[in-house]
Amino acid sequence: MSNKLVKGTLILSILTLFTKIIGSLFWAPFQNIAGDETVGIYRISFPFYSILLMIATAGIPITVSKFVAEHLSQDDYPGARRVLRVASLILTLTGILSFCILFFGAEYISKVILGNSAATSSMKVLACAILFVPIMGAYRGFFQGQQQMVPTGISQLIEQIVRVGVLIGLTYWMVQEGMSLATVAAGATAGALFGAIAGLMVMLWYNQRDKKEQLYQKWNPPLRRPESFRRLSKKIITYAIPISLATLVLPLIGLIDSFTVPRLLMDSGLTDKEATEWFGIYGRGEPFVNVISVFSSSLTLALIPAIAAHMSREEYEAVEHKISQSWLMTLVISLPASLALAVLVEPLNIAMYKDNNGGDTLAILAFSAIFSTLAVTCSGILQGLGFNKLPVRHLLIGAGVKVIANFLFIPTMGIRGSALAMVLAYIVVCGLNLWQVVRITGIRFRFGSYVLKPFLSAGIMLAILYLFYKSMIFLTDKPSRLFYIFISLAMVLIGSFVYLFALIITRTLTERDLSMIPMGGRIITLFTRLRILQR
Repeated sequence: MSNKLVKGTLILSILTLFTKIIGSLFWAPFQNIAGDETVGIYRISFPFYSILLMIATAGIPITVSKFVAEHLSQDDYPGARRVLRVASLILTLTGILSFCILFFGAEYISKVILGNSAATSSMKVLACAILFVPIMGAYRGFFQGQQQMVPTGISQLIEQIVRVGVLIGLTYWMVQEGMSLATVAAGATAGALFGAIAGLMVMLWYNQRDKKEQLYQKWNPPLRRPESFRRLSKKIITYAIPISLATLVLPLIGLIDSFTVPRLLMDSGLTDKEATEWFGIYGRGEPFVNVISVFSSSLTLALIPAIAAHMSREEYEAVEHKISQSWLMTLVISLPASLALAVLVEPLNIAMYKDNNGGDTLAILAFSAIFSTLAVTCSGILQGLGFNKLPVRHLLIGAGVKVIANFLFIPTMGIRGSALAMVLAYIVVCGLNLWQVVRITGIRFRFGSYVLKPFLSAGIMLAILYLFYKSMIFLTDKPSRLFYIFISLAMVLIGSFVYLFALIITRTLTERDLSMIPMGGRIITLFTRLRILQR
């Protein structure tokens, strides 16, 4: 692997991490300004857009990167450009088709399918974004095929910054003007439109720069006639369809919740307004769970591709080591973060959302992060081993579990039933993925090393954090929101140090493991000087 690719992948990982954090944490100011009911309308309108967006892109960006890389390996830059042009045309057509479905069908979808007419305007705004996002994806695939990861990372970051900036700015202005909740929610979704335009402009700038640079390059393409538009488009679509099926499953659970949760809440006795408001409160857990998933995914990002490389060389001992390493690092991050979120949900909820409404729901939902992160890791392992269809099948089974559990739990438990259903769905997906990895590789899942030791370390951390939190509450007469913000930040810092200390004294992490994490060398030096870590 070249230094250029390693550097580009590292930069893309860092930029993607920042992008996801920004995309997760905007919910707090949005809810503070607009309220839970507006957030509920916003959340109801998005999953259907996500499904159509997946259909519009249909895995073509990944396909573009593959075909572009093949042409460039043969010094065929004009052929790579032709792939981009054909893919852009295909995505323009699918984007227009998806736009028409969502824009002209918005009223029917919101009223009949989703049962919430307030989402109509939001869907029409989101329909406009579909015209820009697919084309942007084609350009990202083109640069990824050249092993240039920076354009994709920069465009994702700019897209997210503009999206969140427009969302917060428009929401604040509309609320101040006293506009209706449906209009405010539509204004918030305009962030997706302006973000898509900004991201596309970045990619077009990189595209123009690439054209100028290639004028001075000497290419020796093979002497053959270029593929016809019909043949090339058929190849792109045929290769893209299986990829799109996998990506379609991911937003499926969100779409299921939009269909079922508000309706089941109304069936249990809540009004339309109350059901929408509680659906918005349910969404409070999403940024916390997403941030946990982001960090665990970042840690395993470099491990999963290595599995495929070792398998191709039949280095099975190395495969076993990488799998064990990915399991351990995933659980070391997700287990304490999820448990800490479940136990200390009150200060975090008040710090971000001004009150503790839905705190018990968020506490239940926190446990889903343990299983979702491990499920994602096992899914990557299966893909690295060459079993691409298994994770898709397991996610579909998990989606079915989510539907059944929603109908079983929401009528008696309210919104907490949806959170419990989410936990059960990810337990099933995680269990199936884990079982298949063990069955295929024969590797043992060492429960003591991967679960008990991290759980013991997390227990030490939780005990100290709980005592710290209760003592601070006891010493404060009337805690303000600023107090809860301070407490939340303090607990993150204290908890991180205590947990790392506990991992070392329980021998969960060795010096070799510490050397893999950011600033690992400095951590090793510090704990060696404190005589906590023996060298």
